[in-house]
Amino acid sequence: MLSSYRLAVPLSTLLFALAGCSTPLMAPQAPTIPAQQGQQALAGAPDCCASLASLPYQPLTARETLTLDFTPQTPVHDFGDGKSFFQAFELPRHAGPVALSVTSPIRDGQVFAPTIMVLDAAFQPVRKLSSDSLEVRRPTGFSSARLDGRFSLMPGPDAQYVVIYSSEQDRRGSTSYESEAKAYARVRGLAEPAGPDPRAEHAATGQVILEIASLSGGTGMTPLPGTGAVPTRQAAAPPAQNAAPAPTPAAANDTADFDYRRMIDAALKAGDVELALELAERAERSGHPGTRAWLAERLQARMP
Repeated sequence: MLSSYRLAVPLSTLLFALAGCSTPLMAPQAPTIPAQQGQQALAGAPDCCASLASLPYQPLTARETLTLDFTPQTPVHDFGDGKSFFQAFELPRHAGPVALSVTSPIRDGQVFAPTIMVLDAAFQPVRKLSSDSLEVRRPTGFSSARLDGRFSLMPGPDAQYVVIYSSEQDRRGSTSYESEAKAYARVRGLAEPAGPDPRAEHAATGQVILEIASLSGGTGMTPLPGTGAVPTRQAAAPPAQNAAPAPTPAAANDTADFDYRRMIDAALKAGDVELALELAERAERSGHPGTRAWLAERLQARMP
């Protein structure tokens, strides 16, 4: 089975992979839907849902990788900036800060240029990243050229859902990318082929790899205030004999503050200063004064 697949791989692709890339062989990809055909399918598809709250959200865990297919069988919704095939997710609760990585491969001269929209617990958009914020990556080994981006979120009331779709403006554009022939020549130190780089048409269909990873590093952080489940009312139990005294409010405050600072450290290690600042603001609002000043010292120490 493996040998028959190898025969199907173009010789130029094999040579490029052997020139210094260690990416493993990937399974054959599904046929690409031509951009015009995909746009026609989108134009004729009915809107699945009356509002953002009624989208079919899939739960995410704090560590997984998903291959998302955007095809004529994918749900469709009009997001105000254009109707689109989409995938919608609910972020994991009590996970602390997470990093989301989005990769959209360029195949057969076209690419799905995604917009990533973040919604709060009331299904209101709070953050939107267009395809312009993604970087174009060169082809490497058996990975084609691709759009790629990474950003961080703090799941909770202010960021509870993520929707990936392609706006009308996304689909009007195109992306210049390095051809596999030029990449092979560059790796081998050969003269690069003459002519301009090819351009990938932005299509209504395609594929996106979504990866989510926890930034807390499994440190057992406590959830941020307001992100936990509503406690159920229970009858008060009689006081236990010889029970240890309850921790003082100051001691509990120190523990929560320590968890905030560990999360801020995790965000800084991931290079996400924006998330670190957001966490510091939350800490201050939650009764932990001095967190902003502590973060400022950390940032100053990191400056060259």
